[in-house]
Amino acid sequence: MRKVAVLALCSLLLATVACSPIEKQAYNTIVAAKAFLDSEKKVHSECPAAGTTLCQNLSRATAAKDALIDAAEIYCSSPAFESGGACTPPAKGTPASDQAIAKLKAAIATYNQLEKDVRGSL
Repeated sequence: MRKVAVLALCSLLLATVACSPIEKQAYNTIVAAKAFLDSEKKVHSECPAAGTTLCQNLSRATAAKDALIDAAEIYCSSPAFESGGACTPPAKGTPASDQAIAKLKAAIATYNQLEKDVRGSL
């Protein structure tokens, strides 16, 4: 039952972020990733010591979540953001913006694939 509730929550989050700005999509993915990974790590306390496919996938998904956080911080970086303010992405249409958006999208896609791998290992 718990897995169904988590899956429903993740599906709802993914549906609501499909058309949102990239920083909102990244934020929502990070929040859902943390909740999902924390719950699975709690259920599978044998990880990371066990060398099972599930434990390896959990480790990879955690690393992907952390990389997504790093990409979001780079995308939003500014003096205001660093002091707790709003995300300040690079100016649209600039090479910096295009590169930051591409990296953020790649980080989101990588995490989403690794989450599917974890779910497939359950």
